[in-house]
Amino acid sequence: MVRRSDPRRIHQARRVAIRNLLVDEQRLAPDQVDAWLTAWEIEAERLALILDGDFWTIGSVWIREQRAKHGTPPSATDHAA
Repeated sequence: MVRRSDPRRIHQARRVAIRNLLVDEQRLAPDQVDAWLTAWEIEAERLALILDGDFWTIGSVWIREQRAKHGTPPSATDHAA
């Protein structure tokens, strides 16, 4: 039986990989990393991006740029404005 790839599982696996990279290599606290990942997902939804293979690559760049500008992730209320 041929197993089909599940896009949701692939997306989640990529999210976990980026999370681990930020925790391990950037030495960020896990809760701060989770906030950055959520902020990216909110921004990507606002931009109507699709969940393709580039989603987390673009997200990684966005997080790096936002960290350089702001230092801390935006709160959920920041996105509502």
